[in-house]
Amino acid sequence: MEEARVRHAKTYRVKHFEAQKAAWRHATRLTQYVSAAGTRIETMPPGQPRTEAEAWISWAAATVNRLGPLTTPPRLPEIPEPQADDLKPFLGHWSPYGP
Repeated sequence: MEEARVRHAKTYRVKHFEAQKAAWRHATRLTQYVSAAGTRIETMPPGQPRTEAEAWISWAAATVNRLGPLTTPPRLPEIPEPQADDLKPFLGHWSPYGP
């Protein structure tokens, strides 16, 4: 059971790592989009449409900043206490419920 708990923890960390990578890629793509939109807005003449677009850019940039996983230092995730079903994939033919 202890080996199953260790393997579960490793798998949990890898899934967390992969989720962080996916969030980073998503935030990176959104950042690129916001940057391209900002470049486009700079070419707009002054007026209500440009003012509204600039407000949107401000909101979008702040949102991307919150979504990015690197806005805070990375750290190992807290591993939740595994339930019996969480350990099944790591026990082979053994039951997590006992003999």
